[in-house]
Amino acid sequence: MDKLSLATPIEHWHSRILQHASGNDFIFFSKDLSLTIWFATNYLQFLSRNGNCEVVPLYGKLIHDLETFIYQVNFSLPVSYKLITDYHALYDLLLNFETEPLRRVIFWNDAGFLLKKDRALFTELFDCLITAAYVNRNGISTIKDDGTRYLVDQRNLFFVNVMEQEDLIPLLDKEYYIPSIDSHFEERLYSKIKFNIVELID
Repeated sequence: MDKLSLATPIEHWHSRILQHASGNDFIFFSKDLSLTIWFATNYLQFLSRNGNCEVVPLYGKLIHDLETFIYQVNFSLPVSYKLITDYHALYDLLLNFETEPLRRVIFWNDAGFLLKKDRALFTELFDCLITAAYVNRNGISTIKDDGTRYLVDQRNLFFVNVMEQEDLIPLLDKEYYIPSIDSHFEERLYSKIKFNIVELID
């Protein structure tokens, strides 16, 4: 577990988070909701201003089911089609081969809201998000028409409170199925993914 002081300049946050942090995705929590809001809003704006980054905000308290989750992603990622309410369609959208930015960052604010409301659904969505990010970041999702690999530094940032962070532990400690263009069709590769757990402090 790491701690990030919000008293430091935002460039320091960026260096600590996306430029030098190891692992796949991030779980952010704080004992003070105002710190979480301050960090999420300011960091999202910082990434948006700096370019070469697709920023995808998800507003957790407006997500009640699969349909409302897909609706938000559908109108946050730059794509040219409307999704049906389907997990396979969602996974394809999260891979999003229509664009290839240097970086893609998904902010799931108040992620704990759905975790508490419908743990099974949250688990499915969590799996889709982290798997799509992992294969895109590691260049194992697809081969482009020119023969090179599709490669985007894709990360998910989940924002929860202290108690919800504890509820997430079983999901952070399990093995996930990682589809890869490098594996044979009959192979099913499962792996643990290292998460960055960060406490936001004054």
